[in-house]
Amino acid sequence: MQTVPRRILIVRPSALGDVCRTIPLLWSLRAAYPHATIDWVVEDTWSAAIAAHPALDEAVAFPKRKLRKFWRNPRVAWQAARWFFSLRQRRYDLVIDAQGLARSGLMSLMSGAPLRVAHRSAREFSWLAANLRVESAPGEHVVDAMLRLVEAAGAIPMAKMHLALAEADALWWTEQRRAREIARPYVVLATANRWEGKRWITSRWRELVVAVSEDLAMAGMHDIVWIGGPDESAQVAQNALAQELLTTHRSHDLSGATTVGGMMAIIKDAALVVSLDSAPAHLAVGFGVPLVALYGSTSIATDGPYEQDRWCAHGGRNEQVRRHDYRKVTRGRELMERISVADVATLIRKRLKFEVPS
Repeated sequence: MQTVPRRILIVRPSALGDVCRTIPLLWSLRAAYPHATIDWVVEDTWSAAIAAHPALDEAVAFPKRKLRKFWRNPRVAWQAARWFFSLRQRRYDLVIDAQGLARSGLMSLMSGAPLRVAHRSAREFSWLAANLRVESAPGEHVVDAMLRLVEAAGAIPMAKMHLALAEADALWWTEQRRAREIARPYVVLATANRWEGKRWITSRWRELVVAVSEDLAMAGMHDIVWIGGPDESAQVAQNALAQELLTTHRSHDLSGATTVGGMMAIIKDAALVVSLDSAPAHLAVGFGVPLVALYGSTSIATDGPYEQDRWCAHGGRNEQVRRHDYRKVTRGRELMERISVADVATLIRKRLKFEVPS
């Protein structure tokens, strides 16, 4: 008979979108083990995404950037060793490696937990750190694949995506909305991506705003909020260029002006999110906000926004798309160029319920 775990650790350090769609593991474990301590190893950059979650006891911040060059610097190597040793001191009974990479496997192994769960197909030999290896079904969505891990650990899998927002971030956004005179309901456009193969043609964003301007206005949306990270501000500015000259909508460029928690607050409060293949799409799912997503060289069946396939304009829908095709710029561009302004505008109108989804 399996012992009921008292201390549980989820290992999913990155990236933001992947952290968001790992939330069902947390819900499932909390429902199965209501009295257990449940922690989560997450990169310090993304810890705000889960820190306020009611099902979590602690977000254990992993300082990836600080420890990145540990093999070059003895002092940093010592700091890394201390951080990994701190996991063992927490005395976890159960560790679930939902990342499946060498780093996460090492975290799992160093925890010293008697039960360490990972996929048998985990990459970079990280499966060697697990003593309970779980099969995944070919072609299944990554969320469903991760839920197999908690099922193997004795929990009933719950595909519950709900995220939680810190009160301070909600308050910040309320104040910002008032100061910037952003009226609800508003639409969020997440138009930037660090991967060039995931970007849409710049001019099409402006064409899209013009195409749906009247529809948005009929839905009461007169404000457009453009978001992106600090290193994406130039992309966003280019995508939003001259938008105000083309429509009567008020445009607000907040790229580079928010924390992770701030971006979450903006999305949670939105009436509609239009996003590339990036974290804002998964944040919208987590907050139950209507989403239209643009996907090219990524399979929406396995890596798209969970259970939102019909709301994706997918340039690679009829193609054999491999998991990392987006890293091939030419291939990515080719598939993203297949997404027309009309494709996205049609989905937006359906989302606004001016058209019935097929």
